[in-house]
Amino acid sequence: MFPFILPSRRTMLGTAVSAVYGTYDNLAAAAAPLSVTTTSLPIPPRLQWDELDGYCGECSIQQAALYFGTYVSQYVCRAIINPNQKSQLLVAVNDQTVLTALRLTSAKFNYNQAANPQFAGYFGWVKQHLALKRPVLIVSYVKGLSDPDYDHIMLATGFTSSNSTTYVGTDRLYFNDCYSPSANMRVASTLSDVRRMRVNGAKYEFCIPTNICYGTAITGIADTSGAALPVQLKLASWSEPDIMAGAAPATLNATVSVTGLIAGRSYSLYRYNNHLNVPTTNYIRSNYTSVVNFVATNPTATFPASMISNGVAVFRCLPAGK
Repeated sequence: MFPFILPSRRTMLGTAVSAVYGTYDNLAAAAAPLSVTTTSLPIPPRLQWDELDGYCGECSIQQAALYFGTYVSQYVCRAIINPNQKSQLLVAVNDQTVLTALRLTSAKFNYNQAANPQFAGYFGWVKQHLALKRPVLIVSYVKGLSDPDYDHIMLATGFTSSNSTTYVGTDRLYFNDCYSPSANMRVASTLSDVRRMRVNGAKYEFCIPTNICYGTAITGIADTSGAALPVQLKLASWSEPDIMAGAAPATLNATVSVTGLIAGRSYSLYRYNNHLNVPTTNYIRSNYTSVVNFVATNPTATFPASMISNGVAVFRCLPAGK
């Protein structure tokens, strides 16, 4: 929690971000040196809503949640904080409240104890979580804005480096900015700046704060049974109808993928349309919406699914009887 009340961060972001697309290095064109390796999480970008100071935090959590088998609309993400949608989701303020409600575990960057300037240590911390296949909520200043802490929230999904623990200036960070339909890449040495944005910020629209950094890694699902298998959701569309702008909710089509299966064994894929009903153990006795029982024929199984865009759909796969 910040030691003071945070002002609104993203009032101008919809306008300020319009120049972003030409400023980033092209991900597909970035050829990594042979001496380094790339860690990349399969998390496609999604489009944020811009109303009420912007839904970048909600959109970033939505992307990470899909990686762990959960669809949650941007509306529901913010409603967990305040049903009137007036309280935006902020990293290091209330993001972990939302993640906990969605039965997702997390770890925050300890900015209170990190030495200043924090960026190098922070970058190493981000890499460590990404190496463990954990997406990370990161924050940035935006050119033209003025919040002293940060203006925008994005999702880090991978990196290229010769190591997975410490900052290297030639590292490359991959992240979804909540506006572009493809991932962004930035060289580490170009990523940070102070509030005035006159160094790296003279070229790039987004820069991670140099001195005080905020971040939250999504570390997995809350599962005390220890038996839940990895589940991921992939949506057919990269956006959801913006109901805050007056659009009507719609049906979203998705694919549910389960990995870690053992051929010949029986499993149950549980679905919950209310995040409050998702248990952490004894799933067979829980208040699930539906269940698909199946026998695995391969290490991976996929299932079609659909959900209402302004709702929730949480999937958990367990060995039969669990």
